[in-house]
Amino acid sequence: MSPTVLKSKSFALGAIGAMLLMSTPALADFPSGTITYVNPFSPGGECDIVQRMQQNPMREKMGADVVIEYREGGGGAVGWSHVKEQPANGYTFACFSIPHIIAQPMTRDAGYETDELHVLYTYHSTPQVLVVRNDSPYETLEDLVEAARAAPGSITVGGTGTASGNHLATVRLMRAADITVTWIPFPGSGPTIPALQGGHVTALMTNSTMAVQNSEHFRPLAVATEEQIDMFPGVPTFRELGYDVVEAIYRGALGPVGIPEENIEVIVSALDEINREQAERKQEMGFQPVFYGPEESAELVERLKVEYEELLGELGMLK
Repeated sequence: MSPTVLKSKSFALGAIGAMLLMSTPALADFPSGTITYVNPFSPGGECDIVQRMQQNPMREKMGADVVIEYREGGGGAVGWSHVKEQPANGYTFACFSIPHIIAQPMTRDAGYETDELHVLYTYHSTPQVLVVRNDSPYETLEDLVEAARAAPGSITVGGTGTASGNHLATVRLMRAADITVTWIPFPGSGPTIPALQGGHVTALMTNSTMAVQNSEHFRPLAVATEEQIDMFPGVPTFRELGYDVVEAIYRGALGPVGIPEENIEVIVSALDEINREQAERKQEMGFQPVFYGPEESAELVERLKVEYEELLGELGMLK
């Protein structure tokens, strides 16, 4: 298993045990009622898949009912804006997606600012993968890059949304290879598959899950990870091919700012245990498990804020 898959830092599990022994009133009482786990996207998406996987184990580990509440709209913004306004007690938190929670407030009035949300735990990423049809004339990444250089804008790359992980990975490739391709945004990952199958786009910049699920039909040219990963044996990274492109969509749980630290520890401990128990299954589905507690998650957000502000500024998308 690639070391990038299981990279983890302790987020003070010892402190969790110490707090349990302290038996403070807030910890002793939490959770004493129903947990609302908000899905800011539509049913059947990747947040929904992982939340459903977590739901019953969370009930067992937290000793409370856990309900999944759908508040979709605005690419997740409706749900995150709602969570921002909820009591900061740990009873309401949501699935998040990066770059969404960083890029949205940078490009428009999203109803929330990134700093108004507290990222509690990051449980997986879906690295970005550039794929073409199996019968594509582009056998390698260099084939596609050379074609783009010969006829700027002639290569069309499809993916989900604008200022999304798919889009930003494509922007990184254009910058690294000094090429121009035409970005074709779709409202979701579902429509991208028939678009490539039907030859309506040259390639897709897609999530690792989609590339795994469609491996019989699509050829991966490169993966946007720091080193090769097991789910795409033999597929080079962009960096190995000379292009500094590293991009992934990260998902995890976030809540409103101000949740008591002892309640955060209960939530994080449950999510971490579940994530480790489900890691192998998630890898088979195309997810890359990570195990980032609040501190590591905050470091990830701060690092990507700088990178995305620069990329979005180059695109003229900053509000």
